[in-house]
Amino acid sequence: MNRLLLALPLLSACATHLAHDVRTVEASLSERGQLADLALPRFDAPNEDPVEVETLLARPLSADDAVRVALLMNRDARAALAEIGIARGQYVTAGLLPNPEVELSVRDPGGPQPLQLDLGLELSITATVLAPLRAAVAESHLEAERLRATGSLLDLAYQARVSFYEAQAAQQRLELRLRALESQQASYATAVDLNRLGNLPAIALANELAAVELSRVQVAEAENALLDAREALTQRLGLAGKRTRFTLAASLAIPPAEPRLDDAETRAVTSSLELLELERRAETASRKVGLARTQGWLPHLTAGFHGERDGNLWELGAHVAVGLPVFDRAQGQRLSAQSEYDAVLARAEAKAVVIRSLTRASLNRVESASRRARHYAERLVPARQKQLDETVKQYNAMTLGVFQVLQVQRGVTESALAQVDATLDYWRARAGLDLLLAGRSTPLKMGAAPPSSAAAAMNDSGGH
Repeated sequence: MNRLLLALPLLSACATHLAHDVRTVEASLSERGQLADLALPRFDAPNEDPVEVETLLARPLSADDAVRVALLMNRDARAALAEIGIARGQYVTAGLLPNPEVELSVRDPGGPQPLQLDLGLELSITATVLAPLRAAVAESHLEAERLRATGSLLDLAYQARVSFYEAQAAQQRLELRLRALESQQASYATAVDLNRLGNLPAIALANELAAVELSRVQVAEAENALLDAREALTQRLGLAGKRTRFTLAASLAIPPAEPRLDDAETRAVTSSLELLELERRAETASRKVGLARTQGWLPHLTAGFHGERDGNLWELGAHVAVGLPVFDRAQGQRLSAQSEYDAVLARAEAKAVVIRSLTRASLNRVESASRRARHYAERLVPARQKQLDETVKQYNAMTLGVFQVLQVQRGVTESALAQVDATLDYWRARAGLDLLLAGRSTPLKMGAAPPSSAAAAMNDSGGH
């Protein structure tokens, strides 16, 4: 019980330091991810979910809301924070002084002589001298782990944001497919009436029926795609039970005109968490080199106190033991630490090249996707709508039939579907660029619009 009471202050101090580590990650994440007033879950109440989550889920989710929910609820996020405690524990351990060793022995010399009592106390001087150097190595490692955890949370934020956009796009596609089905059903109903009156051949009626059934299949596919997209988003958010019934904001926003970011490469390299982490790991390796050098020339020193009780007398003394560094001078440790340092520096240089390349590719991707999506929204879809309006006028003037009107309507729907795909492509690219500028590089995902939608939007003649 006494040992437990003595350990409680130490455990409390470790928990306080870990809470400080989490707050450090929280502050960096808030700044880099532009998330105001972000409060990550506390480790002293791991089973309590933040109250903010219920407020966010009670309204239609936005992309920023989805990111906040993921950071607050996803257990992988909590695991990334908890793993900082491993490095914190290693840092605490590295800085501790060695425990003294106490030796107690009793001998019976036999005969009339009394029992003899030996008492010894031993302390490693070498370990005491090396403790600050080991702590310095562990401190650099701890800083690297904090940066790694921040990067993992930024990755999660990016994945949640992209999953949100994909679910939002799937929701829009379903709405458009349902609208197309209604149009196709109206076309088929008209065809049935005309066929009954003898004004439409059977093959034309069969074509209309086939188009209706195809449209039903497309609606079913869109429904499944939406369900899959929602489940992917739900996993990213870390939700279960009734919380999975969240709703999404209505539709993807039209991309803005993208300004040219001339300093994007510099910003991405300067803010890179991976480069900062490699810098800390290089510092760790450098300190390991210094530690190995010190271990190499420092003799293994132990000092001790010795007491022997013989009868009524105590014989007291002290001793020092010296292990001479003759054969093992930490040569292998120095070589390993130096090689680790060289490898980390090389990786940092390679990572900087990759980050610059990814930034250029992301900029090009964002600019291209923005122009394409805005062309759909500002030019192609309005042109299709104008084409429909003019076709309806011709229909009202009885110069065109209902089937021509419905065919043009399908062209409007396909153009709108292609616009959704292009807009999603933009927001994916924008999220990737924002992640790079926030300090995290991920493989560039070249998502593209399904060719069927784009081809239909461009090639559909609209009945002319």
